[in-house]
Amino acid sequence: MTAVRELQAAGHHVLVVGDGVNDAPALAAADTGVAMGRAGSDLALETADAVVVRDELAAVPTVVGLSRAARRLVAQNLVIAGAFI
Repeated sequence: MTAVRELQAAGHHVLVVGDGVNDAPALAAADTGVAMGRAGSDLALETADAVVVRDELAAVPTVVGLSRAARRLVAQNLVIAGAFI
């Protein structure tokens, strides 16, 4: 958790991926916490912002890419709606 706070103090956005066994406080302190669903503890599943149901770390970059694409799409929709209104 100390490393998360140091990175945030340096101006970085922090994403923590964990199973919640020892890292639930870091998941809670991070800007975004991702818990591994199958092996994760109940505390991690409730603390995290997102849960990967399959315990595959390869899914995390895909999820991040999808969230960035969704954010761009929402921003585009807001600009278009604002232009027409």
